[in-house]
Amino acid sequence: MDPNRARKQNQAPAAALRALLMTYFSDAELQTLAHDLGVDYEALPGQAKSTKVIQLIQTAARQGKIVDLVELGRAERPHLDWNVVGVAAATGPRQFLFVPDEGGPVLAASPDRALRIGIVLGALMMFLLACGFGGGLLAGQIVRVTLNPVQPDPDSLERVNIKIGDQQFTPQGAGVSFAGALQMLNSLPAGMPFAIQVDNVQATTLADELIKARPDAPVSDPHLRFLASSQISANVRVGRLGNRRVVLAYTARAEGGRIVITPVAAWVNLIEIPNITFGWFPLPQSAQDEATRWVQAELDAAAGGFWFSDVSVEEDRLTIAGARR
Repeated sequence: MDPNRARKQNQAPAAALRALLMTYFSDAELQTLAHDLGVDYEALPGQAKSTKVIQLIQTAARQGKIVDLVELGRAERPHLDWNVVGVAAATGPRQFLFVPDEGGPVLAASPDRALRIGIVLGALMMFLLACGFGGGLLAGQIVRVTLNPVQPDPDSLERVNIKIGDQQFTPQGAGVSFAGALQMLNSLPAGMPFAIQVDNVQATTLADELIKARPDAPVSDPHLRFLASSQISANVRVGRLGNRRVVLAYTARAEGGRIVITPVAAWVNLIEIPNITFGWFPLPQSAQDEATRWVQAELDAAAGGFWFSDVSVEEDRLTIAGARR
């Protein structure tokens, strides 16, 4: 057997598809594949060919077009072995949402566009990568509410409040899984209103699952709280800061159909004394603009098929409302 073929068969299907597209298709040909698939290749995140290929596969998987992508590739390169990826695309398309590159796994933000709305809180929390804002609240005021951390609970997701039109339900009450309930949003007709409401535990659970699914995530051990001040507080450990605790406060609002975030304050615990506010200092602001642009782009990409009309933050509760575009 051709050694290249043997290597492809030993790869995970997502990696095998990435390798086929990277090796045997030029940028121009990939752009044509994306066009035939109904995907704007130039709008895919990233500049490098490898990044574009990963984003193309993940986008096709989220939109239910992964079989179409494989068949388009097969039509252009019929002499290549597409059997492994073809069978996987037909029987397990969700596995193409996680596409490893040459250096390790790359996380798709969600198993599908609808599910990404559910974990948009996790994307918001990635704001902590480099962000800092020294003014506003005193460290003691914003840090104090996070000293007793919220613990994740996967069972809590079955009690998330979802409203579609005039019908309100929880996944548990409807007899479906959390992912299954969110999948319903992806099938809504255009203009159908919906709302999702999560509490501190549910938001923390979503963020925790997102981070654990990404081995290269720069943050860990997240704890989210929704405050009476209409702010969202995220307490995480940041690897590049020596795994120290960082607390970020920010606001979120709906504007022009998008979810827009604004930083309020960010603090790092340099002394690591548990359960007290002493030893917390403001983070530098140098990378704030870059981080803001990155997170906003993630939110826009996650929710491109939906129009958001309201983001409401209350104590222990976040409500996101909108409609299918």
